[in-house]
Amino acid sequence: MPRATESAAMPWLRRVGLATPELVVVTHEHELLPDGPAFGPQWVVKPDIAGSGKGLAGLVHICRSRDELSSAVTATLRSGAPAVVEEFVEGEECYLSIALDETTRGAVVRAAATGGVGFDAHQAAAVTVGLAEGPDDQMVADLLDRAAVSDPRLRSAIGDALQVLWTAFCSAEAVLVEVNPFRWDGQRLVAVGVAVEFDPHGHPDAQALRPSALMDADPVVDRAPTPRELAVREADAAEPNRAGIKFFELDGDVACMITGGGAGLLALDYLTDLGIRPACYLDASPGAGSAKLQTLFSSALSVPGLRGVLFGGAVLSLADARDVAVEFAAAADRAGFDSTRVPTVVRLAGPHEAEAHAVLRRRLPGALVLDRAASLEDACDLLLTAMEQSPQELEGLVR
Repeated sequence: MPRATESAAMPWLRRVGLATPELVVVTHEHELLPDGPAFGPQWVVKPDIAGSGKGLAGLVHICRSRDELSSAVTATLRSGAPAVVEEFVEGEECYLSIALDETTRGAVVRAAATGGVGFDAHQAAAVTVGLAEGPDDQMVADLLDRAAVSDPRLRSAIGDALQVLWTAFCSAEAVLVEVNPFRWDGQRLVAVGVAVEFDPHGHPDAQALRPSALMDADPVVDRAPTPRELAVREADAAEPNRAGIKFFELDGDVACMITGGGAGLLALDYLTDLGIRPACYLDASPGAGSAKLQTLFSSALSVPGLRGVLFGGAVLSLADARDVAVEFAAAADRAGFDSTRVPTVVRLAGPHEAEAHAVLRRRLPGALVLDRAASLEDACDLLLTAMEQSPQELEGLVR
């Protein structure tokens, strides 16, 4: 699915009518002048990837001095992504999203009185809205009641923001518009984290209403597709009404199975920095379904000559971690993959993650399973350690 980076999504939100922080994008350390940016302190620094507050802890820095700002920008650039430097906005956090529900041919609207890094969207109150009807006043009031939003001014501000987002969601033929979080200071509701995805087959009029810069959903590969790439394309085409999947083979021997777009790209950088050669890149949008996920995961696990596997991603919000774990385990069976022979590290967090971890430990006995306290970079470090040690030495590393 075409998606926008933070630096493209924020101006888009501003154009459709929401308040957003001031920001600048830094691609080289020398671009950050001693007396810049023109706003702050304080500042927020994060990678310019497609994501929102549901992303990985440790990637978002709050800086109170120019020395902290410089260090955070340097660290972000070294991760392989440009750095977004945003105006820091004070206030309480809350959450709002609209996601296409292809089962009902409508959209799921979610709201919560909390939000931010690691927030689980399944904790939010939710209602399904018909695309032709849109959310009415009573529906919004009921949603905010269930979301425990009691401040009348905040309720009014969220209701207004929802109407703005709904219009933009429908007009641009979006698949997901998620603001995580909004910040509320008692007067102003400001979107400080955003994730947006769009229908790749949208009408030209709808495409013209999208952010001006979208991530390339289909990078050009100057070679014939592999059998596994073809299998994923066929599975994707077989269910056009479900969310899309992507799979690209690379010249390496470690399966990088990190979903979440920007998280997957960061994982490639982390692995490469450790001297590990990734064997593939993949991604799946929420709602892809069992058949697509099993084909995607089994294709990655079937790449010849694998020496390691990294599986998981950012904290899930629009998918159930238990369901993802079941599909991964089924794909391992389908591919004849043996996790006791190939070092396998899983960093999976989200709804029902305890059950997900139990499934993985039972069905992939050799896998090293991490919880949400570990970062994606921690998982990469552990995989390198696992690849360098014998099975006997690995016992007790992470269980």
